[in-house]
Amino acid sequence: MVCRTRHVLMACTGMLLGSRPGAAQEMPSPQAMQLQVQRITQERPREAEAAARAFLHLVAQDRLMALDTLKASAPDQYWAEVAQLTVQFDVVQSLNRRDSVRASLVARMFGLEAQARARQRAYRAATEAAQAEIRAQLVGLIGQHFDLEDRLRGLEVADIERRLAEVRAETQRRREQRADLVRWAVDDIIRDAMRPR
Repeated sequence: MVCRTRHVLMACTGMLLGSRPGAAQEMPSPQAMQLQVQRITQERPREAEAAARAFLHLVAQDRLMALDTLKASAPDQYWAEVAQLTVQFDVVQSLNRRDSVRASLVARMFGLEAQARARQRAYRAATEAAQAEIRAQLVGLIGQHFDLEDRLRGLEVADIERRLAEVRAETQRRREQRADLVRWAVDDIIRDAMRPR
């Protein structure tokens, strides 16, 4: 799930970065986020644990006990999960300042990803029969994730259509006022030429 999660994080971030003018200054790039995940995994800061647990409490509360179990049994996997959750929490918080609807969808997507990563870890040690059940659970989770991605894309399409309508209206207004706009621009040029130097 690490690859799928990384892919989804980058895809979501691309959609979010493209959704608003100037948004790129507010959101880190997917590469920067991946570097942040790696840094947290290596440095293991305690504040990351608190952020990850707070985020997990919001998006997949039933995974909190499993996170504790992971900490005791597989510290490296635990810190990889903490890092992923911490970075995702930062993304959602940043997005929430601009658009709470999109932030809610992305948070739900990240919650599904946390569930899928847990299933992925369980799959490795499961019996063949249990693997079939886990696979079915993953199909359901990724299907839900796809539906949320689709809703997020629908919001983007609506934004693009709205902006396109605004640009078309402004273009039409300028065409209708062409003579006045040209006259005003020429008047400005002449006024500027007549100013004493």
